[in-house]
Amino acid sequence: MQLYLSRLYCYRGVLSQFLDAKSDWRWCMVGEEPCQVCGQGHADTDARPVGFEFSLSGPAREEAFTGPAEVLRQDYLQDQALEQYKQDFRLMAGSCLYCRAMDRRFSHTPESCSHRYDWIHAKNEAYGTQKKAGKAWIAQYIACWNCYQPQHICRVADPEHEETECQLPDMVMPLCYGVYCRPGSKEWFKKHFKRTFKTQLDYMLWLGETGSLGGNQCIQANRVAAIALAEFA
Repeated sequence: MQLYLSRLYCYRGVLSQFLDAKSDWRWCMVGEEPCQVCGQGHADTDARPVGFEFSLSGPAREEAFTGPAEVLRQDYLQDQALEQYKQDFRLMAGSCLYCRAMDRRFSHTPESCSHRYDWIHAKNEAYGTQKKAGKAWIAQYIACWNCYQPQHICRVADPEHEETECQLPDMVMPLCYGVYCRPGSKEWFKKHFKRTFKTQLDYMLWLGETGSLGGNQCIQANRVAAIALAEFA
């Protein structure tokens, strides 16, 4: 799929490479309807050499995607962004991401962390502030209200879904709080989000706002967590 969506090579040739025997690999030829990449078929004297393999080693083609190809590309990119996000979190499962962000020992669980009430109080303050104002801290069906993972990942908060237990709990908010509290956070947020925050509460309220993670709807906390985890890796 990556090879096909890269638009580096003949669409027919890419499909042939994965569907046909190596001796039968082909590409667009004269007399056939050419693909969008080729534009015109190869002459009979320019048949695809036996064993000539396409790969992703070359630079991406600078062309605009249109129609069905664009839909496929966008779907693929969204899936990739979400899968990378989940994988990064799974690698850190069972460890305290608040302490990881603060550059402390983090092999303990979030529940056993002696600093856990720092982020819990900050989270509760944001929730309480919005509740008093008659607003929701997090819009419905955007993220799980228990673990704050995007609803594409956790559907525990969805009454119509069968899931009853969060798979990646106590990770998003501890990490986001640690990112805010650590030295150099002001410059970090300017770099990645072009944002500054007057108070901790302003920051926590912003974390609950709706955002996008590679085209997947989420809250700003998920975007912060994704960047922070990528840096840890």
